[in-house]
Amino acid sequence: MSLSDIGRIVLRRWLIVLATILACTGLAAAYVWSIPTTYTATTRLYVSMATGTSVNDSYQGGLASQQRITSYSHVAGGVAVAERVIADLGLPTSPQELQSKISVTFPPASALLDVAVTDSSPDGARLLADNVAAHFRKLVGEIETTTVGAAPAAEATVIDPAQLPTAPNGPPVLRLLAIGLLAGIGLGGLAAFLLDRLDPRVRRPEQLTGALSMPVLASVPGNDADARWAFRRLRARLMSGNDAPELATLLFTSASRHSVPMVATGLAGALAGTGRDVVLVDADVSSTGATARLDMLSVPGLADWLRTPGSPVDDLLRMAPEGYVVLPLGAADERTPDLIDSARMPDLLSQLQARFDHVVLDTAPVRADTAAITLGPRCAATVVVAELETSSLPEVRAAVGSLREAGVPLLGAIVAARPPRRQRRQEHRGRSASVTRPSLVPSA
Repeated sequence: MSLSDIGRIVLRRWLIVLATILACTGLAAAYVWSIPTTYTATTRLYVSMATGTSVNDSYQGGLASQQRITSYSHVAGGVAVAERVIADLGLPTSPQELQSKISVTFPPASALLDVAVTDSSPDGARLLADNVAAHFRKLVGEIETTTVGAAPAAEATVIDPAQLPTAPNGPPVLRLLAIGLLAGIGLGGLAAFLLDRLDPRVRRPEQLTGALSMPVLASVPGNDADARWAFRRLRARLMSGNDAPELATLLFTSASRHSVPMVATGLAGALAGTGRDVVLVDADVSSTGATARLDMLSVPGLADWLRTPGSPVDDLLRMAPEGYVVLPLGAADERTPDLIDSARMPDLLSQLQARFDHVVLDTAPVRADTAAITLGPRCAATVVVAELETSSLPEVRAAVGSLREAGVPLLGAIVAARPPRRQRRQEHRGRSASVTRPSLVPSA
């Protein structure tokens, strides 16, 4: 997978990526705010023994201090010291709770004790550390005094008083937020990748080639300017083959849930651009086909002709701006699908084939109407249109399977991108505001 593929996945799934990033960053922020703010103040004491003045006495005293340091660490963090501190400061807490705030450590092979006390405020942490050290010193003096009035055998001296803490405990806030952000990016990207792989919608033309065992004739962009070039290439491909003279009648049907008339109208315009006589027949009873795209919804057409036996079809033909002739859908009703399946449609196609070089037939989606299945065998070739981002592979397979079961000659598939939203809105406003009646085609 290339970087461009990854970029396209992220662009398609940007919402899930953004949501995951926000969720992970929010969880990290919530965790940061949930951690109680605490401060730790540390004081260091030196434990010494009462010895003689000789070097040997000092050495023996140092060894004795080191031997006692482990026991003194338990004394400094014990219940006796905690009870004295609570009584001295009048704290509303238990000795066990205060013990949980006291941590006593000592460097190896030394007579030093480091007493660290944690509290919710800097001043409280320093006050507790100083009081623990003071009461520990008193307790050591009591323990090491064996005779009343005699000097104690050992004493603890504060060499580094507790300083006021300047920063709270805990991991850095920015680091936690950065971890949350990176986790969101990673998880969001993974979620986008999995959703993209599990999504059955058609996103690339290659998906249809492998899934349908039929060629993809063209990939039509959504904007009109690029689409015109795509239809010219499609025209060249269709007209350059050995079967080009036989492709006089082409049927287009959508494998999506809705009609995609831009393909039929686009190819009709491309064929007409070479000077050929082309007629586009709108047999899409959903009323969202070529007639709607060409702003001819109010114009009589195919449905009216089918309901009126003997009426001339020439009176219903209209000229499109691109130079091809259009037989609009007309006023379709509940009988129109049955009339399209009747014997009148083959007669109409015969009349049009005798007059025009190409007859382009636009029908409703296969899953919505039977026109493509009924008229397909009567046409030279049928092209299935799949719209990117909306058509799913199961839908396209089902549509192609239905056509093949009916013996419809399939030429291939065309992948069409959805027009940009702004263009769709403009087309909708144009149809809503259209009051111009298309010009009639002179009778042959």
